[in-house]
Amino acid sequence: MKPIRPKGIARNSYQTWLLVNHPQTYTARLRKQFGDIVALYGSEGDAFAIVLTSAGAQQILSADPDGYEAFWKEGFTGVAGSGSIWVLEKQEHRRERKLLSPAFHAQNFRRYGEVIREITQQKIEGWQPCQTVRALDTSLAISLDVIMRVVFGVEDPKFIEEGRKVLKPLRSTLHPSFIFFPKVQRNWFPIWARYARAKEDFSTWVSRYLIERRAGSQNTNDIVGSMMAAHYTDGTPMSGEDIRDELLTILLAGHETTATALSWSLYDLGTNPDKLEKLRRELEALGSNPEPELIGKAPYLSAVCNESQRLHTLLPEVARTLVLPLEIAGYTLQPGDSVGVSIMAIHHDPEIYPEPDCFIPERFIDRTYTPFEYLPFGGGHRRCLGSGLSDFEMRIAVAEIITHWDFDSAAVEHEVRHDISMGSKHGVRLLIKSKRSAPEIK
Repeated sequence: MKPIRPKGIARNSYQTWLLVNHPQTYTARLRKQFGDIVALYGSEGDAFAIVLTSAGAQQILSADPDGYEAFWKEGFTGVAGSGSIWVLEKQEHRRERKLLSPAFHAQNFRRYGEVIREITQQKIEGWQPCQTVRALDTSLAISLDVIMRVVFGVEDPKFIEEGRKVLKPLRSTLHPSFIFFPKVQRNWFPIWARYARAKEDFSTWVSRYLIERRAGSQNTNDIVGSMMAAHYTDGTPMSGEDIRDELLTILLAGHETTATALSWSLYDLGTNPDKLEKLRRELEALGSNPEPELIGKAPYLSAVCNESQRLHTLLPEVARTLVLPLEIAGYTLQPGDSVGVSIMAIHHDPEIYPEPDCFIPERFIDRTYTPFEYLPFGGGHRRCLGSGLSDFEMRIAVAEIITHWDFDSAAVEHEVRHDISMGSKHGVRLLIKSKRSAPEIK
């Protein structure tokens, strides 16, 4: 019997461009036209089926991981390396994830709450009243130094500065064109050539750094130390190349995304002064010197950060390529087809989130959402390993900033595709009003 496949349209460069650059309006239009699932069909009849509901997300993300292989594998291999968890599959992926998971356990990064707070203080101390700042510039600087201290374990100021010089070009040269269209990953393509040079400089720096780490004390408190000390089940350690690929993945996945989420939360608070004051009252009730972990657990702060990440979905979609048949939403998909979950569509589903285009943190107080209704870090067996660290950093930094400064949003912002994620078009401009005299969080 011939498989029944979802209704859909021909997949071409224009449809891909719409999905990449306008995911919210595009998926809303697809849902209105086709319902809860739609397929984009390639010239050879292969399908890319996109589910637009939480029920569809549950079917895909709860399915047997061995039925999938990595999506856009060629593009991500060139970007992050063949040892990146982004592109590993089946047993290799499970083995790598099991090895890396302890490094990202909450007990390993929550001890750095004071470090995150100190870094945030350093990056905002130069703000001045009546000044307009790009919040993204500040949040990128915070995120980069947190990576240097918490992930790499770098304390030496000279080495930190070297790391900044190496890591910044990686972010600035990453471009969606050579991720979604890997055939342009060639030196004749100037955008790729700049990234390739930045990647090579990063590899050289990491190799030198690992040599120095091995020659010194065996500190395992940071994520690099955990990787260096970790062993696979057969007793072999991670190679320097594998550590490099995973560090590159962490940087690309966690630097700009965390910074962008932080800047969007400041934008939402700046445009909703009643929410901002409500959050300040919650933080002030914790006392003049609360522990970072206590701040991280503050309910309304958590709700604010969650709602901002829902409203400004950074990762619009996740996708997999099938190696086994899959039944989904009453249809049958075959090996070679691909399936995607539109996180953007789910986060803006009015049946789950009434008034989906409004900033309403209280919805996260009044209701607990399932992992298929709220999934800013993806889901299933490929959910982002660094989600806990990203959330914790965001909450500590937001608390520090709003406690010390009064500000308003200086302009209306719009969302655009930056690389693999969405971001603000203008970097979130804030009008700094005055230094606050409220009790400081130190």
